[in-house]
Amino acid sequence: MDRKRFEELEAKAASEGLTDEEAAELGRLYAEEAGEPYEDANSMKDSESEDEESQKRRELDAAQQAAATVERDRSQALTPGVVRKPDYEKKP
Repeated sequence: MDRKRFEELEAKAASEGLTDEEAAELGRLYAEEAGEPYEDANSMKDSESEDEESQKRRELDAAQQAAATVERDRSQALTPGVVRKPDYEKKP
């Protein structure tokens, strides 16, 4: 860890404040010092967008599956919700 940079960032944080980039850098340095993994706001946003993408993908898949079911029923001349009697009951 760069101890000098760490001290500079701590001093700046206590006086004038840090930019987002500097705050992220200081957070990484704190985590490095503690031996912990570091996750900043940007990496958390990436994770959230992946969750949103997964949800959109699931919704799209469900819509496609519903459309395929409707097309199957239409092509088999089945009216949705109508129950037909089996053909084997008809005798010539």
